[in-house]
Amino acid sequence: MPSKATKPTTVRSKPATVRSELHWQTILIGFALVTVSMTVVRIYPNAFAKLDLLAADVRVRIRPQRISHKVEIIAIDDQSIREIGQWPWPRATMAELTEALQYYKVAVIGFDIVFTERDSHDLQREAIAARLRAIGTPEEKIDSILGPSNDEQFGQAVKAQGKTIVSYYFANHVMGSAAKIESEEGFVKQPVIPLPFKYSVTKKDPEATSDVMRADAYRPAIEPLRKNAWANAFVDIETDLDGAIRREMTVVRFPTNPAQPWKENYCMPLVLAMLDAYEGGPSSFLEIAPYGVSVVRIGDITIPVDEMGRAMIDFRGPEGTMPRVSAANVLNHRLPKDALAGKIALIGVTGRGLGDRAVTPAGAEFPRVEIHANALDDALSGGFLRYSETQSIVYQRIAAIVLGIGITIAAAIFTPLYAFLAMVTLSVGYFSYAQYLLTNDALLIGIVEPLMTVVLVFTLLVAFRYVTEGAEKRYLRHAFEHYLHPDIVKNLVEDRKSLKLGGERRHLAILFADIVGFTSRAEKSDPVELVRMLNTYMTKMTDLIFENLGVVDKLMGDGIMAFWGAPNPIENPARSAVDCGLKMMDTLAQLKRDDARFNDFDIGIGVATGDAIVGNTGGENRFDYSLIGDTVNFASRLEGLTRQFKVRFLVNQATLDEANGNYITRYIGKVKVKGKELLVPTAEVIAHSNDGVDPRFYNHFAEVVEMLRQGKADVARERLGELLSDRPDDEVIGLYLEKLDDAGDQPPTEMIFEFETK
Repeated sequence: MPSKATKPTTVRSKPATVRSELHWQTILIGFALVTVSMTVVRIYPNAFAKLDLLAADVRVRIRPQRISHKVEIIAIDDQSIREIGQWPWPRATMAELTEALQYYKVAVIGFDIVFTERDSHDLQREAIAARLRAIGTPEEKIDSILGPSNDEQFGQAVKAQGKTIVSYYFANHVMGSAAKIESEEGFVKQPVIPLPFKYSVTKKDPEATSDVMRADAYRPAIEPLRKNAWANAFVDIETDLDGAIRREMTVVRFPTNPAQPWKENYCMPLVLAMLDAYEGGPSSFLEIAPYGVSVVRIGDITIPVDEMGRAMIDFRGPEGTMPRVSAANVLNHRLPKDALAGKIALIGVTGRGLGDRAVTPAGAEFPRVEIHANALDDALSGGFLRYSETQSIVYQRIAAIVLGIGITIAAAIFTPLYAFLAMVTLSVGYFSYAQYLLTNDALLIGIVEPLMTVVLVFTLLVAFRYVTEGAEKRYLRHAFEHYLHPDIVKNLVEDRKSLKLGGERRHLAILFADIVGFTSRAEKSDPVELVRMLNTYMTKMTDLIFENLGVVDKLMGDGIMAFWGAPNPIENPARSAVDCGLKMMDTLAQLKRDDARFNDFDIGIGVATGDAIVGNTGGENRFDYSLIGDTVNFASRLEGLTRQFKVRFLVNQATLDEANGNYITRYIGKVKVKGKELLVPTAEVIAHSNDGVDPRFYNHFAEVVEMLRQGKADVARERLGELLSDRPDDEVIGLYLEKLDDAGDQPPTEMIFEFETK
């Protein structure tokens, strides 16, 4: 190795402070992104609420469902229309249907059909009765001629059944103050007797700032049904932001008298009125807390509601999932007698051409009667989903913060792959937790904001790291190109396995080059000018090494150490090293011609080929990609021996053998350096055979070497004298003659040179 104690140029690992700064930048940006994500949700709450509802639809569909089989839809379906006739049917037919259900011993009947107008047959009956009265026909006679009215028959059938609930609907319903509407035909602003069915006990906190849905007009059922029914209940359903129906309203506030606002009805919907009747008319309880509706209870059954008093329906499945029978089969007594015994019969329209359908999570054209049937089944089985927008927001905010911070730390510390796995883990974990609450506790919490936050933070942070670290890598790559050829750097980037940490044994060609007499020159030269000359020289020489796919290991003052064959293998390291050495001599000759400063410059080059240990050596925070071994040491010695032999370029014989090129060379002999017993054949490299150099001198010298090997020392001495006369300054010839003279009568057949110093 070189004896000069100059500080080698090394490649340093990325400082820990730089990594720490990048981590903290990533973490701070991640926190900012979490804040931005939450702010966006607040700015566009409706958009994210719609997404959460759509996600909830999917999540509800994939969880297990169960049906109580206590609710039966009596469907006015296509079959019924074909058999019974055009809809709407006469009230006499509806009376027959009610009587048939009483025959089948149903527990409760609910009509999801609003009877707000008198039967057309009854209107004709009244016209005929009026004409009969005009001609003096007695009332008894008229009744016997015309028979009872259809509406009265229907009312009597409802009364006889005992637990039939008829429906009405509101003109509108809004949150907070009463909605102001113009008078509409058929709607009344004052409740008529009997009053709409209401909660038996209502408790309202005096500090309540929020209230329930409120209406200011409704359209009641006709009197014969209203007065004979067990209850009158509303069938209104509110749609969500996307126009779908997911929730059942459990209460609407309807004033009894604008002048007496304290006398207000908190009206109950058809579903809960039917439940109340089915449970035997227990006490119903409504509580309104300061934030909104807090408790809705029918007997021992508590209905989970949100602040507006809406219950989230857990749909059992697509249309037809809830048990149903055709009204025609009921009217014609085609069912087993106990088929409907003890059940709740919900009568409604399901025929495709009859309307009364809505968009739901379970279908785009879902019968409204089946919406109520699902809600009623939820109430009976405790299956209503527990959903509160306020509670869901709290859950989502906390989850978004926790997950956002988690993925921020992961993106700051881990590689993109592991950060992606962390993102997937956090997302799946939160989704699984939310689904667990839904499946086991019927608690529906939002997932869009947390998952969006995780994905947003991950994507932008990874992009940030890609940009920043990419710029840093490009900078380092550019910096590393000062030490390696760009093609080698490219290969290292594309194949990281080619650059191993630690060391490995590789077969390499190693070059040392040094400026002859640099130390004395440095003592006599102006430092600034000397550095400028040295920079010019080093630039030219290192460029040549790069062009020949070499690695510049060290720049040692005026010395250069380079090697071929690592980190990436090349086709012929020895040839590349020899070619590079010859080009370095040619380049120096060109510098001498072009720049007077280099007139007295000269260099010595040594190349050795063999095995060496190459790899990253040093400490964890500072390392040097370099090589060690006997081959390295011998290459350094060869460069030093150029002074002893007064030649410019020395190589070991293994280099020439492996290079296998057309070179003009001179075999010098075997060299033994200090500390080594091994004798290494060594040769001088002069030029390429086609460089215009006359090879005759070197051919004659080769003949001399061969004569010595054959024992023809006298002839060899004579020829050496002739060669010396042609080149009196040739040190190698002088050394040969000196050794022949010292040998006396036992001339050597192989010249061996042993040097104790470099």
